[in-house]
Amino acid sequence: MKLKATRFQVLNYRNIDDSGWIPLERVTAFVGRNEAGKTALLKALHQFNPATAEPYNPQREFPRDRFTAEFRDGEEWPVCRVEFELSADFRAELGERLNGAGIPHKAVLTRYYDGSLEYQYDKELPDDSLDPDELVKALDGFASDARRLPAPPSDQESAIQELRSRLADWADGHKEAVGELEDLRSEEGVNLLEQVRGESNAYAQPASADLVEALQQAVDQLRDDAKRTPLSQRLDEAVEAALPVFIYFENYGILDSAVYLPRFLQDLASRPENPRVRTINAMFKHVELTAQEISDLGREEVAEARAAGQPLTGEMIARDQQRKELRSVKLNSASLDISRRFSAWFGQRRHKIRYQADGPYFRIWISDDRRPDVDIELESRSKGFQWFFSFYLVFLVESDEGHKDAILLLDEPGLHLHPTAQQELMGFFETLSKDNPLIYTTHSPFLIDGKRIHRVRPVTEDETGHSRISVDGWPKDRETIFPLQAAAGYAMVRGLFQHKKNVLVEGMSDYLYLHALNLHCHALGRQGLPDDVYITPCGGTKLVGHIASLFLGQEVRPVVLLDGDDAGRARRDALMKELYAGHEKAVLMLSDVLGEEECETEDIIGEATMLSVLKGLVKKRVTLNQDDRGKGSLVDQIKSAAERHGTELPTGWKAEVARRIVVEWSTVDPKGMLTDVLDRAEALFKELTVRFADLDGDR
Repeated sequence: MKLKATRFQVLNYRNIDDSGWIPLERVTAFVGRNEAGKTALLKALHQFNPATAEPYNPQREFPRDRFTAEFRDGEEWPVCRVEFELSADFRAELGERLNGAGIPHKAVLTRYYDGSLEYQYDKELPDDSLDPDELVKALDGFASDARRLPAPPSDQESAIQELRSRLADWADGHKEAVGELEDLRSEEGVNLLEQVRGESNAYAQPASADLVEALQQAVDQLRDDAKRTPLSQRLDEAVEAALPVFIYFENYGILDSAVYLPRFLQDLASRPENPRVRTINAMFKHVELTAQEISDLGREEVAEARAAGQPLTGEMIARDQQRKELRSVKLNSASLDISRRFSAWFGQRRHKIRYQADGPYFRIWISDDRRPDVDIELESRSKGFQWFFSFYLVFLVESDEGHKDAILLLDEPGLHLHPTAQQELMGFFETLSKDNPLIYTTHSPFLIDGKRIHRVRPVTEDETGHSRISVDGWPKDRETIFPLQAAAGYAMVRGLFQHKKNVLVEGMSDYLYLHALNLHCHALGRQGLPDDVYITPCGGTKLVGHIASLFLGQEVRPVVLLDGDDAGRARRDALMKELYAGHEKAVLMLSDVLGEEECETEDIIGEATMLSVLKGLVKKRVTLNQDDRGKGSLVDQIKSAAERHGTELPTGWKAEVARRIVVEWSTVDPKGMLTDVLDRAEALFKELTVRFADLDGDR
């Protein structure tokens, strides 16, 4: 592109008084609840330079609450301002066209309600105005030479003296008019030069002919220079000619598979801006026929003559056949062309598209490579395919068959697509945006790139009903930021499923302990987990099965580590019945490692460390007696002791104790760790490593 849009600003448009500058990325997403103003942003930007004419309509689009009091003239009110970067090639081209004048790097163009454009640049062009003093010099020279006209014979002296005075006075008189001008390169300047040139002819007498001719030559040169387009105007015109077109598409523009030509022709004449009419018209433009031509080529003179009671002739039949054959050939050619190009662009299944005209009806049939002999009406294909095909036609035609630079504006794309297909659509956007920057609106988390959250612009509505666009931070509106949170979480989880070796643990405390102990074992040269093994907390024993099933759906079988307690054993039995049937080695009970029937991860940490940190949390010393130690796992023993001491354990105490222990471990030398703790951890990591090796052998 010659001009790259870097940011834009919307002003005085519907519920947007001033959007502020909105940075644009290669792909930019506007996210927000309905009626927040997402569509208004796209429409205002689209009308800045639409591919098909769609001027701003202040009566409908200027903010209603201000229209009566403020709006008078469209030239006073800006609507959309866009900043562009000029490409290096375009700057070089402009340098040649503008005779090496200093070329700006950036341009800011503002479109007003009356359609006019205002231009601003980051660099001032050289002053190429035409100084009025040049005309003053020519007139001064003329007057000076006039006063020195050669002395004539005595009988003509009086006439020559009068001529001297008239020529000088005429020249001096025009100098006053020149003094009112700042630049001869203006309409007033050109008019004055034309006037001086014309009036000078009246003074072309034999005695003054040479004087007048010299003046006219000077004025002609000035007039030619004055008529030359100013440098700033030439730059403006070049930049405007290079503007990318904005192509807007919404779901309302999806094609029908059957078009009744007479009705469409009426709609095209009365409401060409209607999204569906616009899309159908794009389809006909691609066919390189108008709807009227397709209708005319389907005309049947034989039927008309029969209806009128007129005799049929061979010429009528021949003309009918010729028209229908021509229509069939044109539509067949267009069908082959659109099938080839759409399949290459769509990048998924190959589709065969067939255009058919039958009397006053125009129809679209689709088949694909899975059932190549079965034609299906367009409306019977998936909503997603209908959207892709309709959008493609608009894009193809309105970008002038790809010869014009275009910026794509998509309003709520992929609404009817399955979440998986919406994720694929994101990949399609990336491909498309290599050549055509893309801006879209959505409220679906599956249409937000969780790895590129910086591309998202949240749109909210304030208490006054006006739109607000967040650029440097996230709004407080939960409904607006939910898709962002969901997208980020989905991206994280999807990345997690790409790892082939995962250990699922029950809770966050298990994750914290094992992650920290693994680091310490590696630091001390002990056996730890292999570097390609990831520990994943599931949020509780009940969720282990659900999380495991998600991994299995991605053809990744994680090893499940369960506590040696009743809940862990129940979860193990459930997994063995279905998800892990035949894969017993992928489920590891902690009790099998520690040799204790009742145990949890805290039993690896040990009584001394746990009670020491717990004291800091509950602000009271908790000790275990013989009865407490007979209650089962260390966690159950601590609960028993706390109840006996009358100490209430706060909600989430296990995770908080784990957090404090891990933080403390991060500040000490691993060599200071308790040996028995490291021994138990190393035994667990060894067993997990064996289990992964066994799974690899089963593959």
